[in-house]
Amino acid sequence: MVSIIGPSYTNIQNIAYGRNDDPNQTFKSQILYVFLAFVTMIFFLRLPLKQVEGEGGKHKKILNMTIKLPEILMFGSLILCLIMYISSLTVELPFVRCALGACRWLNLGIFQLQAAELVKFGALFYFAKICTEYREKGGFSGKKEHMTSRGDGVLRNTKYSYQNKTRLADAKKQKGKVGELTSEIRDILTKTEGRVFWLKYISTLGVAVFFLVVAQKDLGSALPLIAMALAMLLVSGARLKYFLIIGAAGMVLAVLALSSPHRQERLKGFLQGDSSNAYHINNALIAIGAGGLFGVGIGNNVQTAGYLPESITDSMFAVIGETIGFVGISVVLFFYYMLLSRILKVADCTKESYYQMITIGIFAWLAGHVVVNIAAMIGLVPLTGITLPLLSKGGTSLILNMAIIGLVLNISQYTMRADLTDAERK
Repeated sequence: MVSIIGPSYTNIQNIAYGRNDDPNQTFKSQILYVFLAFVTMIFFLRLPLKQVEGEGGKHKKILNMTIKLPEILMFGSLILCLIMYISSLTVELPFVRCALGACRWLNLGIFQLQAAELVKFGALFYFAKICTEYREKGGFSGKKEHMTSRGDGVLRNTKYSYQNKTRLADAKKQKGKVGELTSEIRDILTKTEGRVFWLKYISTLGVAVFFLVVAQKDLGSALPLIAMALAMLLVSGARLKYFLIIGAAGMVLAVLALSSPHRQERLKGFLQGDSSNAYHINNALIAIGAGGLFGVGIGNNVQTAGYLPESITDSMFAVIGETIGFVGISVVLFFYYMLLSRILKVADCTKESYYQMITIGIFAWLAGHVVVNIAAMIGLVPLTGITLPLLSKGGTSLILNMAIIGLVLNISQYTMRADLTDAERK
């Protein structure tokens, strides 16, 4: 699809911005990204997730260093966003590229990285780590378990698992004042752990959403991030009241997000389908409708000739609908269903709680992109400017999508054939 609509897309860009780029430049750059994406996928597929018995020395030191990797990835990406935000307010830095009124890209010369994708990548491991630790300490179920030693993993910090015994049952076994004092101490520790967990969870998610929605004006990228964090919280066993509180806070943030003029225009265009602000949505619907059952055929696209904005990135689903029709769209949706369902299957059969959280986060990441992009293209939700995984043009998105798929393939090597319950997981 990139090779089909790439030349017309480049020609339109040349006319609009007075450039003289090669019509095949888009296709050539995408080939480079595809190569880098496959290399990245192989790297994460071969990444050792468990310590090999009997190995020590440098290998052991590397494992010790990677214990803090989730925090490094998460807060490193947030610091990068902060630098880019400062650049947008003051003087634009040479390694920061700004466009459309926001600084979202890190310029590395031969290609550019989108900071929002790095934030989601860091959040994947960070939220998986803190949710796993808190769940295994009985934070969500109220059950705390005794510690037993276990092997380290490259991307995890949870070194202990616990047996299923409630604090109340343990307290009843104690006698006299010593037992009462022990019970009180345990309650204090549990409350402290709960405060620490929610402080980490809410503050980190809030800062990340602020940088994406306010600083980078990228609401589309923030939605999969929120879906990822909530999915891990749901699988961890959090109660309904926590989601209601988070939902109330989300409504407040949504009102603040709508204070931006361009988001107000998009919402107005969505609610008033015949207004000038609905130009993008209307042309996307025209493209899908023009495709009919089997599409107009390769090279016969009309909407990509300057009518449909961002045809090669955000609007790729509409272009597919115009080119190969409803049948082609159905095939694409079937492949997405197969991919996402297999990811859920890996999560169900994963023995390690931490790797289950990562797999659930990956599912929410990809599913969030697919659902939000397609819903926007068919007019179910306002436009948010989000790519279609593995199909839209874009280097950072493609590379990180392949990276997390490689990670799922790696985790699948440590799964059981049957689904596991939470009690059976480590």
